[in-house]
Amino acid sequence: MIRLPTELNEVLKQGGTVVVPSRQRAHAARLAHAAAELSRGRRVWPTPDILSVEAWLARDVERYAAESGATVPRLLSPAEDWFLWRQCAAEATGDLVLVSRGALAEALRRASAIAADFGIDIRAAARAGGPGLGGPGPESGTEAELLSEVQRAVDERCRALGAATVSSLVSQLHPTASLVVGAGFLTLPPRLKSLRVPLQDAKGDLPAATPSVVIATDELDELERIAQWCKAQVEHDPAARLLIVLAGAPGTRERLATLIRQAIKPGGWLSEPASAAGHADSLVVIEGGAPLARVPAVAHALATLSWLGGSPGDFEAVSEWLRAPYWSSPGAVARARLDLWLRERERMHFNLRELVAALASAPSTLASAAREISTQVNKATLKLGQGAASPREWSERFRSALELFGWPGERARSSGEQQTVVRFYELLDEFGQLAAATRSISRDNAIQWFGELATRTAFRPADDDAVVTISAALAAPVVRYDGIWIAGLHAEAFPQPVQPDPFIPLAAQLAAGVPAASASGRLAEAQGLLSSWRASADELVLSAPARAEDLELLPSPLLAEWLPHTAGAPEATVSVWLPARLHREGMLESFADEVGVRWSTDKPLPSGTRSLELQNNCPFRAYAELRLGSTPLDAPEPGIAADLRGQLLHAALQKLWQQLRDSQGLQSLPDAALQAAIHRCVEESANELSRGAHAPPPTSDAQGDLFGDPNHSPSLSRECRRAERLIRALCGVERERAPFRVENTELDSTLTLVGAQLRVRIDRVDVLESGGRAILDYKSGRRATADWYGERPSHPQLLAYLAALGDDVVSMATVNVTAREVRFDGIASSSALLPKVRGVEAPFGTDVADAWSLRRQEWLARVERLAADFIAGRATVDPKPGACDYCHVASVCRIADRVAIADDNASGEATDG
Repeated sequence: MIRLPTELNEVLKQGGTVVVPSRQRAHAARLAHAAAELSRGRRVWPTPDILSVEAWLARDVERYAAESGATVPRLLSPAEDWFLWRQCAAEATGDLVLVSRGALAEALRRASAIAADFGIDIRAAARAGGPGLGGPGPESGTEAELLSEVQRAVDERCRALGAATVSSLVSQLHPTASLVVGAGFLTLPPRLKSLRVPLQDAKGDLPAATPSVVIATDELDELERIAQWCKAQVEHDPAARLLIVLAGAPGTRERLATLIRQAIKPGGWLSEPASAAGHADSLVVIEGGAPLARVPAVAHALATLSWLGGSPGDFEAVSEWLRAPYWSSPGAVARARLDLWLRERERMHFNLRELVAALASAPSTLASAAREISTQVNKATLKLGQGAASPREWSERFRSALELFGWPGERARSSGEQQTVVRFYELLDEFGQLAAATRSISRDNAIQWFGELATRTAFRPADDDAVVTISAALAAPVVRYDGIWIAGLHAEAFPQPVQPDPFIPLAAQLAAGVPAASASGRLAEAQGLLSSWRASADELVLSAPARAEDLELLPSPLLAEWLPHTAGAPEATVSVWLPARLHREGMLESFADEVGVRWSTDKPLPSGTRSLELQNNCPFRAYAELRLGSTPLDAPEPGIAADLRGQLLHAALQKLWQQLRDSQGLQSLPDAALQAAIHRCVEESANELSRGAHAPPPTSDAQGDLFGDPNHSPSLSRECRRAERLIRALCGVERERAPFRVENTELDSTLTLVGAQLRVRIDRVDVLESGGRAILDYKSGRRATADWYGERPSHPQLLAYLAALGDDVVSMATVNVTAREVRFDGIASSSALLPKVRGVEAPFGTDVADAWSLRRQEWLARVERLAADFIAGRATVDPKPGACDYCHVASVCRIADRVAIADDNASGEATDG
């Protein structure tokens, strides 16, 4: 368990106060005090006076005002403090082109806090000048001058409001007479020293731990080792409390938290996933939480306000908003169906007005839900209003508008979700308090600033005494843990790089002793951290990766005395193969075989020849997509969707050959007449497809030319022109062919395979003058090199067409019609039958004269085998080369297990050899 040092317990017993650097450290100290009281058998005890620096100073300001009777300005709320800095920074930099004024304001506010902590006079530092953006000297417009100017503006605004920050009032406070001890500080900031706050001895009252050093292969291996260490610690002592310090990007800590949950409790992680931002978690917590704007429920509310304000969004954002569970009505099923319908409309961007217009044309089955959403949108838009209003009024309007949508929904909420909702409403109240700082703001600014406030507000629901705490701060712990692991201690990160604040002159920072401003300060800080970590853990592990991507790293020199003799080398070789490293024990389901439910032969095979094509490419994908319904959702694409492009080409070619009928009709038609025929066929096909795709009805009864018709989109018009060019090029190739007659286009047929019906649609069947028939299959996508003789041929649908038509078929080919090329690609009994189509090769050792017949038997056998495997439910993970490149079920198909086994077998054979 976590334990408070004896000295701090004594301070609390005497009614004293413990001051710590942050709210998170205060929370840990309170939990440690509670654990100690419970271990003594107590059930009730006085609340310990453990406060963060800011909370303690705020209370001391109130004490000073009460005891002295002096008139003390009210304290700014955090929201007001942020707003004043943002506004004053924007006014001071109004003539500059900046990427983010909000980020600049936050940096200036942070610099002001550093100056307050270390007693740096900002105005004096600015007068002294120094190197800056404009060069040396006070007249050059340095960063320090900008900080001084904004600080002065903030102070003036505070005086006008009759308010002040805690930092500005510290100088008025008298040293406290009560017992106050600082803990968790390497060195006390001068502002606390001025109040005579002693610092607890970092060595504590227990022996210092001797660190063990781990050199991981890379950063991912380091995370894996931490997770396994946590698992071992918890298995040894379920009551253990562990601290992990991992600096860097927030995503890395999220990844580590997931790995720890998976390692310690894989079943619980799968059934009850926990997020540091949205759920209370008794296993792993991330100190500090995440921005409130990133919590899903709050993100949905902010998106709603943004839509109501008229902001546009891409389709995926609108889709996510529509499918979110934070509505009261209409129900989730109705909203999901509306989302699927909207996907078919091929709109890439929406604003709320365009969404309402689209919902007005929803089909009758969706009309009720569409009307309900439209009504909510219209009422909420009216409730939100326009023009300028005070922050308090905007706060109330935001709440009312969200209530019209039923936010946050009626479903049962967990404790963490309920705390999130409460914190969101508190933030609305805090935003309303800005009315004291500004009288009125526009709707757009109100929505933008409220979103910024939510983004900078860190939030984590109150949690129990978590087993593992992950922190980003390289800081001194307040309590003693059973185990501490400090990660990422390579030479470039520890001691931390020198990083003086850019808005305070370097000389002023060095004179004040700011640790981040000098190498000696960073070194002293690192040495102090090592002492503090050793004093705060029963077991201490220090780790560093040997490389980050392709960069070789060395461990920090400060770890040298504890490094093993193989310093700088990873302790074990770790596989660099990603699937093997992602494997989680206890999180994969094992199957006795790879056969699923048998397909009933009373029903036709699903999706026609696609069932054979998928079974040929990968049996697992065929089963997942056609039996389990694992298909990706359609999404709007720029221009014309690939399937619509193919449909237009097929329909136009069908109409054209119904007119031409044969090669003689093609040859006899002059170029101008052929071009006119192609244009007419493409136009008619596009009109039919437009009506089928729920396009808006014509505005008049006249049927104008497609390219001038305002009812067709520019992208469809461009696609029509492209289709004309491609068909014209194909006709040029067809004119070079031997005489033929088009017998059928879009021929529907039924084939019986191993007792099941297979419905096929053949694009085109030609009767050749030399005898026999040819099967042609149009392809508008990229051509792939065909394999006709392997166990898994490239075009199983053509083999199915061959089986369906009979013995007189003598050639079959795909007709690739793309901007890159127009060509025939197939196989024939003779190379003279189709343009550039090779003749069949006889199996080895057989008569060439029987080559087509023999190959035909092989092809039919393969088609029957594919059908038999699909009917039997064979779902082996066995993809053809390249089949995984664009597969949407690759994440669940267990391909990693299969390859891992193959790699292990190969390694074993190599070792045995």
